[in-house]
Amino acid sequence: MLIFRRNTTETPMLDTLFPCAAVKARPSRRASPGASFPGLARLTLAVLGLFSLAAGPAAAAEPALRQLDIADYRAYLAEDHPVRQGMRRFADLVQAGSGGAVRVRVRTDALPGSPAQQIAALQAGGADAPALMLVAATGLAALNREFELLDLPFLLRDERQADALLDGAFGHALLARMGQCGLVGLAWWENGFRQLTTSGRPIRRAGDLRGLNFRVIGEPVFVEAFRAMGANPIPLPFGQVYEALASKQVEGQDNFYSQILAGRLYEVQSSLSVTRHSYGAMVLVANAEAWGRLTAAQRAVLQAAAVEAGRFQRSLVRDEARQARASLVARGMAVNELEPSERTRLRELTQPMRDRYFGKHKDDLRRLYQAGVGLHEQTTSGASGRETAAGTMYYKTYNWETLK
Repeated sequence: MLIFRRNTTETPMLDTLFPCAAVKARPSRRASPGASFPGLARLTLAVLGLFSLAAGPAAAAEPALRQLDIADYRAYLAEDHPVRQGMRRFADLVQAGSGGAVRVRVRTDALPGSPAQQIAALQAGGADAPALMLVAATGLAALNREFELLDLPFLLRDERQADALLDGAFGHALLARMGQCGLVGLAWWENGFRQLTTSGRPIRRAGDLRGLNFRVIGEPVFVEAFRAMGANPIPLPFGQVYEALASKQVEGQDNFYSQILAGRLYEVQSSLSVTRHSYGAMVLVANAEAWGRLTAAQRAVLQAAAVEAGRFQRSLVRDEARQARASLVARGMAVNELEPSERTRLRELTQPMRDRYFGKHKDDLRRLYQAGVGLHEQTTSGASGRETAAGTMYYKTYNWETLK
């Protein structure tokens, strides 16, 4: 088993960039994932179970058993972590849906190196690489810069908007674009929303960030976001954050509730401000060659299982976040919710950045994003300025080939 340093609980800096063309997939053997709808996973598994029973003599031509490995990009996760539970649920669904013809082995190790190096190994499909891997959207930006849109500040207001965006046309479009890079995007999972922590003065107003030395992930989108909010961003790997906070090299940082708890940051930070300023999306991806070796029926089973297991994992992450927040309070952290007007102010400060990043990419993503979360800018009275209202969830059947 590969051993990783304790508490390295975030995506490290992407120190390797590589073009999609570096890996040659066989397009003729690549299947396009289907759309994800509520209830689709269970229906697909049931239909395919009947299909396998009715296959008759033709089934004899299929391999008796096919085994695939699945891994996360982190090796240190506890067995009860939502990702581990989600991977086990995925394996169970695949075995049941395929009638035992396909089995998934859940690995507890991870590929060595940075996320970019891990993804390159997955693309190449070496002997030690899993056929399937969970990767953070931040890491996928090395393959396709459109994935960095998901790390933009205040892109999403809450979990409902996240589900609408990822399970709708915007999420489908991003997954389909992975086909050009020797990978197949199967479904969206998540790490959750990030919050702010500080020592001493809590963040209660947008102006409280001004001039603070804040630890950030060493990627441009995070550095620019905190600079736009008035802070002084200092990129550091997570393994150095505890000491940097203890020594006052930095005064604050942002992270998921569970990672603040796991990293014992409550020992060196006194206040937590609920900002939900950044959403951490993950994707379950498959090596294109391994995917191409599966039958159409087997691919449908894996696609449906990935979607259902992803929804299961997201629900676990949200339950875990509530429990972790309560644990942080019990350990002495003061937790405060930003007033809607102050969160709106932070969103306004970062609006030019979101416009600039969306402007780098095809306009269809901006339109799909706006439709996906039901964004309607409304002018409201009072100090709150412009508020965002969520509309109806957006689900639509899309032709995957036209979205590539």
